[in-house]
Amino acid sequence: MILLYTNEWLVKGLAEGKESCIKYIYREYFPMVRSIVGAQNGNLEDAEDVFHDGLIVIYNRLKNKEFALNSSLKTYLFSVCRNLWRRRCERKYRLLYGADSYVNDSEGCYSLDETEEENAEKFRLYKKHFVEMPDFCKELLTYYIRKTPLPEIARIMNYKDTEYVKARKYYCKNLLRKKILSDPECKQFMNYE
Repeated sequence: MILLYTNEWLVKGLAEGKESCIKYIYREYFPMVRSIVGAQNGNLEDAEDVFHDGLIVIYNRLKNKEFALNSSLKTYLFSVCRNLWRRRCERKYRLLYGADSYVNDSEGCYSLDETEEENAEKFRLYKKHFVEMPDFCKELLTYYIRKTPLPEIARIMNYKDTEYVKARKYYCKNLLRKKILSDPECKQFMNYE
């Protein structure tokens, strides 16, 4: 049995992070992203990165109460992913060949600003390296990100005091920072102007 979901259900499900909705979007819409990336010499990993970055951009826009989607989610996702891939190719070209020309291809509400693209790439790099961290670091940093008070973290993780929590947090943050900064994608990203 094949279910066809309405645009409204997909938008609401994506905004709420519903797993069934995200799986449907991936199954139905990823092939079109793979084809646009593949048509310009991208590989499967590139397509997955662009697709995930596109979903993050749309998710963040949907969280903004003032944002109104004026097309189907499929059309919007296609446009966002196409622009992400185009910018990534332009950046790669500039880094490889030192081109100083800039292509301004604004497409109204479908275009991405530099901040959205950078945030999506930073989040992808962060997530990539966060999952490789030791379990105690992932747990500690998750509590820290959620703004859990240090005494509460010490109690939950059975640490002797808040000073020990601070020392472990410092160690984990530096370990994550080193992993990210040693990633070639990060070096390429940081050299981008």
